[in-house]
Amino acid sequence: MQQNSEHVNITLKTVIYDVDSGEQETQEQSFTGEWTKKGSIDVLKYKEVNEEVGTIQNMIMIRPERVSIKRTGVIQMNQQFQLGQKTENIYQHMHGNMHMETFTESISFKEDTMPRALDMNYTMKLNEQLERKHQLKLQFSTK
Repeated sequence: MQQNSEHVNITLKTVIYDVDSGEQETQEQSFTGEWTKKGSIDVLKYKEVNEEVGTIQNMIMIRPERVSIKRTGVIQMNQQFQLGQKTENIYQHMHGNMHMETFTESISFKEDTMPRALDMNYTMKLNEQLERKHQLKLQFSTK
């Protein structure tokens, strides 16, 4: 553990909207992890334990105008969110690889008080399928 890391409670909520059907899928998870502030970059690290597939290490780097989510373990991906830009990556898991295309519409990070809060809106395409709208809300605070 790095000297300047702090233990944090993390809440991650994602909402996926299927524009064609009007349906939405919501998922909310809570984790404990570590938070480090390096200059203008906030770094969150936490483990996600999925009973069906195993453990996934997560690292989220929050910078002004850009966020990256790196997952390693049984699921691997390095997803980049750049405001107003399209990014691409490969999502690797036990059933094969999927091509991901992401367009980031908005990034908002409240960093002056606890809990810190990240809100992002983006659209995503998996394997050239229909595009779906996503909303990600991440909050974390020191224990």
